[in-house]
Amino acid sequence: MPDKPFCIFVVDDDALLRLVITDQLQGHDYQIHEFANGEECLAAMDLAPHLILLDIEMPGLSGIEVCRQIRADGNDDVQVMFVSAHDDLEILLTAFDAGGNDFIPKNAKKDVLLRKVDLAIEAEQQKRQLQSQLSYAQKTAFTAMSSLGETGTVLQFLRTSFQCVTFQQLGSLLIETLQQYGLNGLVKLTAGEDEYDFSPETACTPLEKSILTYVSKMGRIYQAGDRLVFNFSHVVLLVTGLDTDDPDAIGRLRDHLAILAEGAGARVDAMISEQQRMQEANARLEGVKELTDLLIEIEANQHANHAQMVNLAEQHKMNMESAFIHLGLTDSQEFMLHGYVDELTTQMDNLFENDNRLALRLNQIVEKQKSLLLSSQINR
Repeated sequence: MPDKPFCIFVVDDDALLRLVITDQLQGHDYQIHEFANGEECLAAMDLAPHLILLDIEMPGLSGIEVCRQIRADGNDDVQVMFVSAHDDLEILLTAFDAGGNDFIPKNAKKDVLLRKVDLAIEAEQQKRQLQSQLSYAQKTAFTAMSSLGETGTVLQFLRTSFQCVTFQQLGSLLIETLQQYGLNGLVKLTAGEDEYDFSPETACTPLEKSILTYVSKMGRIYQAGDRLVFNFSHVVLLVTGLDTDDPDAIGRLRDHLAILAEGAGARVDAMISEQQRMQEANARLEGVKELTDLLIEIEANQHANHAQMVNLAEQHKMNMESAFIHLGLTDSQEFMLHGYVDELTTQMDNLFENDNRLALRLNQIVEKQKSLLLSSQINR
């Protein structure tokens, strides 16, 4: 927010409503000015308001006319929040075309009004922070695309869209591409339950989001005056500023813009699939890691068992030889018992040999799994 207090104009011919709104705004560091009509508001624009709460229906100049005059005079930084008892689509579109930023119903609760003002303050802060970066990005994009024709612009968009890895990048690319045609517009991208809204100002205002919600329920391609609406899979595109005096140009643009919308939808599909494949790959990777850990544990356990069995066999042999001294056995009997022990030792050695071969194969599998795991981690 700038150094001076946040300046708010309250413009309404209803003195009681002005009083209610002003009272709701008290207690905050706001500089508030009241006006009974649009003419007074326009005459006071040198006060440089940050936000205008503007009634639509007023005697003399209507709120729509006042907003248009504000924009025509070059006051693009001030935010206009329309106040009206009506919120049908035509009024919202008219308010949007006039340059409005937001909308609030009359007699809205205090917490709703204060939240709207907070959003206006946040929007101004973001706008100031992004203004220089956005201006540079737009100039760079315009320079790179200016030499391309209409078809070239579409091809350039399709090529560049394959490099987009986030929905933010794709939405911004759509807005920049529209500007190459000298058009403005709004974009909504959907992926499951997630929605992403874009405008030339980067962040959509609440009014613009409401308009995108309305037009998303229209047909696949819908035209009304200088506006075109495209509804494709995962994409809603609202284009404004068409030259209605050149129907041939509108026809060409309709085809190009339909390809843009459809291409963007295909890219969203691909991005969703890539995310799913990445999730599946990560799940498989975790499975490989668990299997590798288990094989390592089995191998270590086999080595321990092998060593223990060898020790037990040696101990048993020593115990047998020690017992011979006290049993008073004949030579033939000792020889026979030694034979049994030697035969058991031989059988155990054979088992150990087989176990060693299995352990070697198990070790090879473990090393292979380790290599696959390391390779997967490097390629991520």
